[in-house]
Amino acid sequence: MKSIKIPFSFIGGKVNATTDESSIANQKIESVLTTSRGERILNQTFGSDIKKLVNEIPTDSILADAKIESMYDLKSQVSGVQIIDMNFDLDSLTSDDPTLNVYVTYKLPLGTFKTGRVKLAVPGIITEDTIV
Repeated sequence: MKSIKIPFSFIGGKVNATTDESSIANQKIESVLTTSRGERILNQTFGSDIKKLVNEIPTDSILADAKIESMYDLKSQVSGVQIIDMNFDLDSLTSDDPTLNVYVTYKLPLGTFKTGRVKLAVPGIITEDTIV
């Protein structure tokens, strides 16, 4: 299967594409997690509410709720992979990188387990002058 490579770019006058199953799965997962529910006009149910974490200071209970909701969103909206687990890296909040790392473990059709990473902005740290 061929998919447009994200970030969108051109190579030799053609749209850059990929056939790597891991890259395609990671792009699907990132697309669901970084799209707010209702953001797509013709598909109002697509996406996840995990971006609401940007307006919260992440605590264990908030992250547990976000994990349950996001796992359901991923399982129902990402095709071609089996979503196994999701973890938040709270240690990433203390680094110089102003993002919360979200790790999603999934299984590809041929039985290979992979882990993808999605970065979420942290409240109060990212401004219009922040270079990400």
